[in-house]
Amino acid sequence: MASKLITDAFPKIKKDRPIKQKQQQIKTSDLSHKDAEVSKDQTLELTKELSVLKEFDLDSEFGPCIGITRLQRWERAKEYGLYPPEEVKTIISQHPNDEAFTECVWYDANL
Repeated sequence: MASKLITDAFPKIKKDRPIKQKQQQIKTSDLSHKDAEVSKDQTLELTKELSVLKEFDLDSEFGPCIGITRLQRWERAKEYGLYPPEEVKTIISQHPNDEAFTECVWYDANL
């Protein structure tokens, strides 16, 4: 008798994060060599910023992140004296209208 897994009962859903869409829009073949280097640097910087935000989301020291924005979570942690990284607030404030930066890593998940 074959054993059933819990993953067999739920459909697999894959959603693209907004940063991936931005990377796809930038085609280095359409740009000059100098512009291609600049766009690669910008993409690399965005990737680094997103990894810092992801680490912040996954750090349980600052409380749960589901149901609130990253900025709300940062401010709550600051209010409780948990000393969240200032870098996180800086990154969020640089991209106030981009969900990839303002929402937590679990935002797209159907929990």
